[in-house]
Parts: sequence; C-alpha cells; structure tokens
Amino acid sequence: MGHMEHETYVPLIAYLVSCVGCGLGLVCTMRARVGGRAARNRWLALSAVSIGGTGIWAMHFIGMLGVTVPGSQVKWDIALTVLSLAIAIVVVGAGMLLVANGEPRIARMLPAGVITGCGVAIMHYTGMAAMRVQGSIHYDLPLVGLSIVIAIVAATAALWITRHVRRALAVIAAIPVMGLAVTGMHYTGMAATSVVLDADAPIPAGQDASLFIAPLMIWIIATMLATVFVVALAPSEEEILEDEHYQRLSAELLRSE
Repeated sequence: MGHMEHETYVPLIAYLVSCVGCGLGLVCTMRARVGGRAARNRWLALSAVSIGGTGIWAMHFIGMLGVTVPGSQVKWDIALTVLSLAIAIVVVGAGMLLVANGEPRIARMLPAGVITGCGVAIMHYTGMAAMRVQGSIHYDLPLVGLSIVIAIVAATAALWITRHVRRALAVIAAIPVMGLAVTGMHYTGMAATSVVLDADAPIPAGQDASLFIAPLMIWIIATMLATVFVVALAPSEEEILEDEHYQRLSAELLRSE
C-alpha cells in the first residue's frame, strides 16, 4: 500500500490562496446587495469565479500539484482537471443564486448548502480522478463521508456569510474561517486516499504536474487582478444607495410640481 506525500509548505500556500479568493468573492457579494437584478447577477457570477475558481479550485489544485507518490510517477488528465474547475464555479454560483433570490430563510439556505457542498465534494473527487499513478487509487469511505459533511457545513456557512455579513471587520474575520473550512475539506479528502502500487502496471499516461504550474499561476493572478479592477472601478454600496436616494427625491419633487 503506497501513500501520498507533499511538501510541508504546500498546505500553507493553498490556504492563503483560498483566503484571497474567498475574500474577493465576499467583496463581490457585498456589491450584489444593491442595484438591479442584472447587476446583482453579474456580481454573483464574479463572486462564483473568485470563490469557486480561486478560493476552492485553485486551493485544491495547488494541494494536488504538491503531491508525490514514492515508487510511482504522477500524471494528470487535462480534461478532468478542467472539468473540476467548471464544477467548482457552477456549484458555487448555483448556491449563491438560490440564496440571493428571496428572504434568507433556513428553508432556502440549507438546501443551497447541501447542493453546493456536494458539488464541491464532486469537484474534489473529480480532481482526484484526474490523477494517474502506476497502480490504483483507493478511498477510505468513512473519511470520504466526513469530507462530504465538512464540504456541506463549509458551503452552508459560506453562503450564510455571503448573505448576512456586511461590516468590513466581520468580512475580514470571516475570510480565514472560510479558508480553513475549504482547506480542511480538501485535506480530509486527501487523508481518505491511498495508493496500491503495481510494478507490472503500465507507466501512467497524462501530463506532468510541471505543465500545470504556469497556467495555474496565470489563472490565479488574472482572476484576482480582474476582480480587484472591477471592484475598484464600480461604485461602492454607499454611493449606489446615495444615488438611489437622490433619484427618489428628484422623482418626488417632480411629482409635487
């Protein structure tokens, strides 16, 4: 029975990337609370890319690229890797849309958390399925179940935070908690994984981890810069509310004339 190893600094890097992605996503959800439906959906889509694509998926893949299996080469399936990215963004976006429409009640929050959490777990194990080794990969089912529970709890808490947290200090305090929950789910899933090496098995097909480093860095930097750029140029929540207030006053004055 083989095992997976990773450099000790990799979890820290993954955690920091998760915090940055989740933090930018929270800023986007704060902007989505004001304005029309179209503007709100655009902010939620950007938040889904930040949280799902960077806070969750990029964290996951940084952790995966740091994995080595003594006695075997590790290769990666590109199509499954890209699919796992798409899953992360879509399920986070779906969860946000579910809780954004209507009152933030438990009856709406819990199903959204279950759907999003299960989707995040599917993303994780799709990413795991993209890994190729000289042998076979096996899973400890109780730990797999625990990782899914953590994903659901983390997703529900994250959706609650995106819907309720408004103050800047509260957002800052929520960021490390979200990062810890997401990273904890990932490494619980990793702990559920073991490898049975087979010297007679063919050399695994796929791409080396080094091929993914540059695209991953470009993705992380590009999404972060794009999000920061859009947030910096967009009017703040206070400015939007103030503008709406003046528009209402102007309309009332026109009606009174």
